[in-house]
Amino acid sequence: MLPAWITIEPPVQPAGVTLVSVHCSPNDQMLWALDSRCNVHVRVGITEEMPVGTDWDHVPGLQACQLALSTRTVWARCPNGDLARRYGVTDKHPAGDYWKKVPGHATCLTVTSSDELWAVGPPGYLLQRLTRTFSHAHGAQSSPTATSHPEDLEDEWEVI
Repeated sequence: MLPAWITIEPPVQPAGVTLVSVHCSPNDQMLWALDSRCNVHVRVGITEEMPVGTDWDHVPGLQACQLALSTRTVWARCPNGDLARRYGVTDKHPAGDYWKKVPGHATCLTVTSSDELWAVGPPGYLLQRLTRTFSHAHGAQSSPTATSHPEDLEDEWEVI
């Protein structure tokens, strides 16, 4: 198949509202977009057989001026600098379930394919979000720094 641009209809929008940015996951399984009113949209129906997807869905819950996608997570920066993560995103449910704000403010952010979140925070410091991953298996920890104490689950940032 020869390389070509395929026109994809944008989400249905009120007059004067247009897409301003588009964001793809590193594994090409997620496509998200922002419009000129900071509304968030996700492309649904992306499969091996239909890599361009079938439609756009509005993702409610917050307004964003920047998105960052890993292979499994969507992060958003709100116009006021707040940061949020979208939970419940799966291949079958690309819009996910809800946004959850995380501590901190940023002027820009990026995420690696393995879900390491980086940001520039005020006043220009480089930040990396520290996270811990826990296994569902009883007593098993999937991270060497993981602990089973609930008080240790607070979200933290490391100033670099």
